[in-house]
Amino acid sequence: MKRVLLVLPLFGILALALWWMVVGWAAGADAPMEATDYIPMVLGIVFTLILGCGLMALLFFSSRRGYDEAASGVLDPQAAPAERRTSYNLHNRSAASSPEGKARRHDDDAPPDPPQRAMR
Repeated sequence: MKRVLLVLPLFGILALALWWMVVGWAAGADAPMEATDYIPMVLGIVFTLILGCGLMALLFFSSRRGYDEAASGVLDPQAAPAERRTSYNLHNRSAASSPEGKARRHDDDAPPDPPQRAMR
């Protein structure tokens, strides 16, 4: 029932948008368009495509380079809250990977965590 209450208004909005498109298309069918009107239209289309492609390229780039990882640099999401607050340092081992950290977590008998992606 909840899904119907969510989907029904969305289909109504879609139908209204399609009706508005048809009315606008029919109203502007006889309107003359001069050569100078095509220039801003083409520039808008090209700029929109460049912007969309650039944003998608940035999305893939940031995803593959690891920039979408947690901002705190936490490599072990199951670490204790105090360990999550510590920042990740490339030169020092984190508390979760030290023998003392594992003893504090009380999960020596738990299966090992899956390998994490290396930060570049």
